Amino acid sequence: MKFDSILSEIDGFGKFQIQLVLIQTLSRITLPCHFLLNNFMAAVPSHHCNVIALDDGGIFGNLTREQKLSVGVPADQDGTLSSCQMFSKPQYQHLSGLNSCEDAATVQCQTGWVYDNSTFKSTLATEWDLVCSRKWMNKATVTIFFIGVMCGAPLFGYLSDRFGRRPLLLASYLSSLTFAVLSAFSPSYVMFVIMRFFTGMSLTGISIISFALNVEWFGLAHRTFSGIIISLDWTLGNILLVGIAYYVNHWRMLIVAVTSPLILSILAWRY
Repeated sequence: MKFDSILSEIDGFGKFQIQLVLIQTLSRITLPCHFLLNNFMAAVPSHHCNVIALDDGGIFGNLTREQKLSVGVPADQDGTLSSCQMFSKPQYQHLSGLNSCEDAATVQCQTGWVYDNSTFKSTLATEWDLVCSRKWMNKATVTIFFIGVMCGAPLFGYLSDRFGRRPLLLASYLSSLTFAVLSAFSPSYVMFVIMRFFTGMSLTGISIISFALNVEWFGLAHRTFSGIIISLDWTLGNILLVGIAYYVNHWRMLIVAVTSPLILSILAWRY
């Protein structure tokens, strides 16, 4: 008698199946958190050039912050300060007129940027100055993460078929937790993107193995329903991410926070 037939004989939807779904929820809610994490972790706040390089030891040092920006940073057509350019020399005549770069030479930011930290205390962009000519590096982080997801799908699919669902599920838990924490405390951009690649690859193992494990333990008559129930974990994960991101505005701690449910998943694995 086939396993599916046995499940059908015993109804295939009972206490064990419900317990299995609830346990898997602990790990699956981390998936949408990481998949959408860049919306918060890689956010680019308002910024402008740091004009400290224009301090000539004279009048500039006695100006207020607003006056320094007026003589040091050109304004765009909408009146906002330029994000990527500054004047090569202080334009003191702008203290009594419109800040315009039409009559003065401008250069790229020389000594970094000043960011608006009112919403996000720290993001990838503010940590490593991934703005202006380096903004592609900020966007590349999510691309590299999903390349890891793409590589992890066939890898964990093959390994779980060969060595079993539960051992590879535990391996996915441990590797996802390890690489996520390492990415959160990466001292450099290069290390961060490498860790994000492996995080994406490991999280894919959780996604495909947990889904297969849950569906396979449901009877044929209940498998469509089980797939719908399991998919609701993404809704819960999205809600969780929004709540956590509202209170945790530092990208390193945000990664740790959204990954923490995996600790409970590891503890509950044997059940």
